Amino acid sequence: MTLQRLPIPQLPTHTLQTGEAGIVQRSFPFGKKNFFRLFRDQPLDLTITLNAHNAHPPQVVLHTDIGETGPGDWRDIPFTTTDERTFRLTHTIPRCGLYRFRIKYSIDGGDQWCWDRAPHSYVMVDPPSLRTVRLYTLIPSASGTISNWKRLLPDIATMGFDALHLLPVSQMGFSDSPYAASNLFDVDARYRDPSDPRSTLEQFEDFVEACRQHGLRLCLDLVLNHVSADSQIVQSRPDWIVPDDNEPDGFKRAGCWHMQNWIRWEDLVPLQYDHPSTFVRRDLADYMKQYAAFWSNYAAYTGGMVRFDNLHSSNTDFVADLSADLRKGFPDLGIFGEYFTDELTLEKTVPEWGINLLLANSWEYPFGPQLRHYIHYLHTVSSRLRHLCAITTHDTGVPAQLFGSERSALPRYAICALYTLGQTGLVQGVEAGVQERIPFIGKASKLELIPKPEYQAFFARINALLALHDVFKQSGNLVFVDNRHEAVLAAFRWDLTGKEGSFLLIANLDIHHPQTVTITLPGDGLAFPVSVKEALTGEIQTLLEPTFPFTLGPCGVKVFEFPSHGA
Repeated sequence: MTLQRLPIPQLPTHTLQTGEAGIVQRSFPFGKKNFFRLFRDQPLDLTITLNAHNAHPPQVVLHTDIGETGPGDWRDIPFTTTDERTFRLTHTIPRCGLYRFRIKYSIDGGDQWCWDRAPHSYVMVDPPSLRTVRLYTLIPSASGTISNWKRLLPDIATMGFDALHLLPVSQMGFSDSPYAASNLFDVDARYRDPSDPRSTLEQFEDFVEACRQHGLRLCLDLVLNHVSADSQIVQSRPDWIVPDDNEPDGFKRAGCWHMQNWIRWEDLVPLQYDHPSTFVRRDLADYMKQYAAFWSNYAAYTGGMVRFDNLHSSNTDFVADLSADLRKGFPDLGIFGEYFTDELTLEKTVPEWGINLLLANSWEYPFGPQLRHYIHYLHTVSSRLRHLCAITTHDTGVPAQLFGSERSALPRYAICALYTLGQTGLVQGVEAGVQERIPFIGKASKLELIPKPEYQAFFARINALLALHDVFKQSGNLVFVDNRHEAVLAAFRWDLTGKEGSFLLIANLDIHHPQTVTITLPGDGLAFPVSVKEALTGEIQTLLEPTFPFTLGPCGVKVFEFPSHGA
């Protein structure tokens, strides 16, 4: 055998050169770490300034993977000339997803083109339905049959909620936990109304239709990490389960970390997405994608979203692949992540996985200074990370347990709804002032919850304000004016578009005592004296000067509307 030399390839050349430093000024961030977000109904609005002398006539184009059917083939979109140095592009992105773009320019009429020295920019486009989310979590095991659930819908809608989070309804295993499924593709028989001759799944589909008719978008849980230890998967495909020779049945048990302690779930076995066999991995992934699509179909029908349960414990490659598939099949489906990790990890994985909404954990900040700092943080990161800020979740305690009084739900809901970015929620039972968390695991019978009319009316008024005013959905338009009070959170919000008035929001977290706070309003744009309307009661009050004391009763809330503000 004679030694032969392989051919040496010619290094391909690029027809475009990188431009000189300082020529391009941009109105937008660049680099993957600085991705930014739009809703699908918001146009991409970019401005470029070329600092090039003797350019005639200059041209600028956007080189991008924005396509009509999602991220696809790269193409050039020209900018419009505003003046001899300024160029603008306004482009509506037709589908949700993560897109990339980079600037190309010519200063000699198109004979020679150059790349902008900056790397690609990244823009994530979210479903417009997520601009506002007022989410009510319904506990199926405590709410009777599907027919009972339907009877709850009018009251939920009357309270102003526009989305309904339904815990998993798939057939449960021996532990009777909705997060321990034995059959991923059927509704648990205990939810079937025996007086209705239809199958359980048919009754559920009727419930989906009823949600849509009441203007309630469904949020359905996807449990992707584990199944019940007695599930169909364990019986039919044990090779899909993570093995553990130390367990009597040979399967590892799932769990999670909490406060530096490992919590073991005896009823759950984890799925082995990283199985050493390519064929096993493929079969498992395909099956779980079909499971996700099965339930996503119902959520998408109502204009809703799916919730990735325990996302921080999920297989990252599978989640990225699944999210891309769901976006193709259901373009406007919202993807909501229960995802607790550090900010750097969030900013890397959220755009890669297409996570539209993250769960905020406001209940972990029980005191005024902590909660104030957290609200400020949510505004700070909102250009990249969108959060749903609920009072509590079905996993946590209820307000009476966490904050000492059922009435603490009133100021905390006002803060979560009106101080953040338009996405909030509460769990079934809060409107009834329940003293303990409603259990969602076990053979619970239907609870007879008696809602408190004053609580229902309060949540309805707060939700109406959130629905009506865009000022509560904007980021970077909140300043705290409470002089760092220990118990009262007072904030001023103004409309960045100038179309609406401004609002002074005051909430007393103290459950026992009235509190007096010194309010210091922003000086610019407000003329005193000024008459303001209290939006929850309609009363009119005159403020004589920008600094004044204000007293609020225990768990009190005030929302004062100003006619305009030129901040």
